[in-house]
Amino acid sequence: MSDSERSGADRDPLVSVEGLRTYYASERLIGGKPVKAVDGVSFEIGRGETVGIVGESGCGKTTLGRSVLRLEDVDAGRVYFDGRDVTELGRRELKSWRQDAQMVYQNPNTAVNERMTVGQIVREPLDVHGWGTDSDRRDRVAELLETVGLEAEHYHRYPHQFSGGQRQRIGIARALAPEPEFIVLDEPVSALDVSVQAKILNLLTDLQEELNLTYMLIAHDLSVVRHVCDRVGVMYLGKLMELGPTEELFRSPSNPYTRALLSAIPHADPTVSQDRITLRGSPPSPRDPPTGCGFSTRCPFKIRPTEHDAVDEEGWTRIEEFRAVLRDRARNADGFVDGLKRRLGVDDRATPIREVRDDLFGDVSLPEAARERIDRAVATAAEEGVTEATELLDDAFGSVCETEVPDDHPTAAGRLSRCHRHRDEYEEPDEYRTDTR
Repeated sequence: MSDSERSGADRDPLVSVEGLRTYYASERLIGGKPVKAVDGVSFEIGRGETVGIVGESGCGKTTLGRSVLRLEDVDAGRVYFDGRDVTELGRRELKSWRQDAQMVYQNPNTAVNERMTVGQIVREPLDVHGWGTDSDRRDRVAELLETVGLEAEHYHRYPHQFSGGQRQRIGIARALAPEPEFIVLDEPVSALDVSVQAKILNLLTDLQEELNLTYMLIAHDLSVVRHVCDRVGVMYLGKLMELGPTEELFRSPSNPYTRALLSAIPHADPTVSQDRITLRGSPPSPRDPPTGCGFSTRCPFKIRPTEHDAVDEEGWTRIEEFRAVLRDRARNADGFVDGLKRRLGVDDRATPIREVRDDLFGDVSLPEAARERIDRAVATAAEEGVTEATELLDDAFGSVCETEVPDDHPTAAGRLSRCHRHRDEYEEPDEYRTDTR
């Protein structure tokens, strides 16, 4: 299949997602911020296409899938299925629509009711939707069990009598029962042995061709995504960072986060050298994401202020670490409990900022202007507070990546990437555009 055929660009979209946003309210009684699990995601899935969604744990992949199926309440945005806005459906209409859209869950050991027989599990959607007669439902279940590689006589057995791969086949049969057009596959093979994974993936591929199904595949295993998906969307901190045809994206990723993610794929030949991109720190909290680009706190290609061009790579690494410490202190300083501790004189939180500076910059040579800003921030933290010191460092070493949300930039036919580096004035040198194969 050619890249143009796999791109999905010429397919009639079955599912269209526009600016989807799903937030979870804070459990705090006072001053809590919502968790921005899905934050303004837009994409389309063509009929018969498989679109993969990848990213680190906690990036919002599963919440996105559940939101598309209306298993989660969405805060904003639209989801269109065959031109119909499913975010506006009432309870009765939503129940009827779910015959067209189903989900296969990650863990086959917890996705089924152990007290029900296999026949009851697969038949349940048919009972809920009043599908056919009792005899029709029994025949349908027997047919589905054989379709997914089980036997009709398994109807009266219980889930504990089956292996993990067989239990996942039961879950797939259950999803197929009401004859859906669209299925969300939430890491359907991650809990299975490698040999079993291949069989389940081959089964899903065969079923897609036989039944003309459309898939949204959520996964963290990049090899699985590359094997079965037509297009791939890369998520980070609730946002879609890059979207494009699978082979093109794997061969030449456009977004810095995609480049880092793909660089972590191990090569089959241990003698082949790999340019591994190691990300510092961990993703920010989805309760308090960066104002600009969500990846700005870890991005190795972050745009730097021109007035500090003399700072070398090691110096920038230490500056970013120092800023991260102050941001964390400032965030905690705004909390009710931390403020109460300080007022009561029991705040034993951390190493003094002056010592943090000495530890980070004691063996690093910085230009005088940069060193002076660091020292001024330390004095400001002691005299006025860490919030003011953080703002001072933001003014000195801040970036457009931290203050402006990047747009989706077309980088090639059928591809989009969310990054300021695609703007002409911020284009990175040649090493940024090197292919990752």
